[in-house]
Amino acid sequence: MKKNISTLKLPHLKGTAGLAPVRIPQPKEVLLPVSPMNSHSAVNAEPVVEVGQHVTVGQLIAKEKDRGSSNIHASVSGTVKAIEPYVAGGRKAIAIRIESDGKMEKCPDLKVPHPTNLDEFLECIRDSGTVGLGGAAYPVWAKLSAAQKSHISTVLINGAECEPYITCDHRVMLEHGDLIQKGIELMKQFMGSEEYIIGIEKNKPDAIAALTERFKDDPAVKILPLSSVYPQGAKQVLLYNATGKVVEKGQRMASLGVVIINVYSLVKMAEYFVTGMPMVERILTVEGSAVKEPKNLIAPIGVTVRELVEACGGLKEEPGKILFGGAMMGKTQESLDNVILKATNAVVLMNKKETEKTAPSPCIHCGRCVAACPLGLNPTAFSRAMELPEGEDELRAAILQKEQVRVCMSCGCCSYVCPAHRPLAETNTDAIGWIRTWEKNQKEGGK
Repeated sequence: MKKNISTLKLPHLKGTAGLAPVRIPQPKEVLLPVSPMNSHSAVNAEPVVEVGQHVTVGQLIAKEKDRGSSNIHASVSGTVKAIEPYVAGGRKAIAIRIESDGKMEKCPDLKVPHPTNLDEFLECIRDSGTVGLGGAAYPVWAKLSAAQKSHISTVLINGAECEPYITCDHRVMLEHGDLIQKGIELMKQFMGSEEYIIGIEKNKPDAIAALTERFKDDPAVKILPLSSVYPQGAKQVLLYNATGKVVEKGQRMASLGVVIINVYSLVKMAEYFVTGMPMVERILTVEGSAVKEPKNLIAPIGVTVRELVEACGGLKEEPGKILFGGAMMGKTQESLDNVILKATNAVVLMNKKETEKTAPSPCIHCGRCVAACPLGLNPTAFSRAMELPEGEDELRAAILQKEQVRVCMSCGCCSYVCPAHRPLAETNTDAIGWIRTWEKNQKEGGK
């Protein structure tokens, strides 16, 4: 990895930081996609229910296929009304629609797991359907399975929450310290890791104080205040700032004896070992200039943005943009009828004035994008490669490979600082998709 680890001072916009999460009214129905829908390579789970079938809260309704998918469980009790196509944010999946019976009956087969070794521990997490809740949606069991192959000495717990607007992890750290502690105890017992670093940005002094007090007598746990800069929560940046280590291209973080887990992922994992309830709901932030009363909410997976907005007093004006996630890395959604997923940590609704775009102008080669990139990449090189005419695939591929476009983590720093308002982050994403397809075709063609 080219090391730059630059820092952007962004407006925090953490207006909901002081608001404890409140539960939304029970929905009349939910729609549960069987895919994480966070990338074109996401793998669908396999539905295991039929239309007309009665289901209960926590019941398995779609079985994961491999490390790229996760178990999906009913988030309400009621009747499966349809198994149908769902499209959102440019992604397609099959989704299971459940009409609520208003009872929220728990699945009678649920039970608190009691693993006795690492393999059983990981299998329990796998059963729970818990995924990375910092945005990646990668199954937690798959990430922690690195401990089956090599010793993980350090667990880095990501409580940075560096994106503007989002405060759900902040509230989790304030209100669920007991589950953070439980999660660490489980990892101590089954993974044998010696060091646990909880990285928290300094703009959350109450969370730092609360967890410092909770773990004051545990020498294995370190609460690490971090500079309030973006993208402090990115795994490569957090790794370097917390441990001084750098993961190189093609290298797995576990080879350094480290795994990173989002603090809310840790909480949901631990919650399963306390209650036996798989991941069927989550805390998320609803914010933005178009929302009347921004809040932190507790909502079943599969409810619509419209229902979340209603729980926040409605809209004060028509949104110009709806994002799942923060202002920097959030994914644009087409409609208030889109549904939240496991990894939806925020819904940000901005008004039309705020989302007006400035027309891009030619690159002036100022180098600000290169200086801003935490990984020292060159977004202008990616743009030049993508602007090459048809028939120049070999040259385009050579440039993108040499400049390590696949290392890009899509943080958006380059676009944020560009004085020419060029869509650098979007171009980077297109370039990553293009080179993946090209390399796959080259490999298949060489067989």
